Amino acid sequence: MARKVTLKITGMECPNCSMNLERIEDKLKGVVFAEANYRKEQMVVEYDDAVLTLEQIKAEVKRLGYEVAGVV
Repeated sequence: MARKVTLKITGMECPNCSMNLERIEDKLKGVVFAEANYRKEQMVVEYDDAVLTLEQIKAEVKRLGYEVAGVV
């Protein structure tokens, strides 16, 4: 089932940071949509929870050098 979550992300400083995070759409099977906004320090992710967990998304965000500070 598709889920949509807004994450509070720390460590984003510029538009390139947002674009870097949005690439998880291509990197993680199960991510349907990803949009990051460095000014708001938020990322919206829509994913198939039958394929992917929120914890896996958080781990990928951390691997990319950012922190998930919580769910908005």
